[in-house]
Amino acid sequence: MLGSILCAFLAFLISLFITPIIKFLSFKFGIIDQPGFRKIHREPIPLMGGVAIGLSVFFVLLISGNFTKEYLGIFIAGILFILFGLLDDSKIKIRARYKIWTHLLFSFVFIWLAGIHFSFFRIDWINWLLTASFITFMTNSMNMLDGMDGLVSGIAFLSAGFFAILAFNVGQLDIIFLSLVLMGALLGFLKYNFNPASIFLGESGSTFIGFILAVIAVKLNIYTLWNIALSLGIERLQIISFIVPLIILGIPVFDTYFVFINRFLHDVKFSQPGKDHSHHRIHLMGYSQKATVLTLYGMQIILGSIALAMIKADIMQFFALLSVVFVLFSGFTVFLLKVKVYSEI
Repeated sequence: MLGSILCAFLAFLISLFITPIIKFLSFKFGIIDQPGFRKIHREPIPLMGGVAIGLSVFFVLLISGNFTKEYLGIFIAGILFILFGLLDDSKIKIRARYKIWTHLLFSFVFIWLAGIHFSFFRIDWINWLLTASFITFMTNSMNMLDGMDGLVSGIAFLSAGFFAILAFNVGQLDIIFLSLVLMGALLGFLKYNFNPASIFLGESGSTFIGFILAVIAVKLNIYTLWNIALSLGIERLQIISFIVPLIILGIPVFDTYFVFINRFLHDVKFSQPGKDHSHHRIHLMGYSQKATVLTLYGMQIILGSIALAMIKADIMQFFALLSVVFVLFSGFTVFLLKVKVYSEI
């Protein structure tokens, strides 16, 4: 545990000191985000934040001595996500459907290398397909959520923190290590990414973060929920256990569902950029960028706390907490629908 904390501190220091260098390189190579009609910022901002976070995480993984096939898979697939994201950040436009197929391919490469996948069913190819689909969903959800200074990096920092606490409770040391290292890298980066941001994650960063969080969610097993699984006649723990990490990832999950449902109902293309995400709507209510992001941080803490309360709950408490999450999601949906946005897209 102490070693994991030291590795997290090292990732923090690397991220803290390497990010200004990455900012310089981003300007030098012209990988910047220009202001525009659908943008909130008013000055060009470097887009290579994902490189800073990726290098911090990868360096610590390499020197940690954990040369397992799981970390090899994370290393190779993580590099693929970052490099592919840099293509978009460099203004090499790729259609949304091609991005999704490519992310699926990278996800299958990861599963093949690392051997990490869901265990919902006895048929492996179904588990592989579900795992690849979930990783692809999370990479794109995090990318879609990345619309304000410090939003994705802060949400991911808090999510990784709750994952680390959950892993500590169930004794999954590898998840503690990976979660803490990610936290360290994100915290160092947040110094430059929180409002007013001087560097953005870019697609390379948001997809990489989504990938790492998805891997942690797939690996995490809440063994204390066996009693609930058995009470429901469910033979495979992960079918129940996976609900907990899914709640921790509730903000990007909610945002994706909310945007897709509303775009479908308003006949708006799913791939079309616009100010119809949850953070945009809160901002349009009159909240500042910083207040909007801090509001969503607060929501993340509430969801994480509910997830922690679930791990030792009996079946009645478990479903009561699940009902609270449902009420929060429903209430937040109604709250955000008050803002009319589609005439402005």
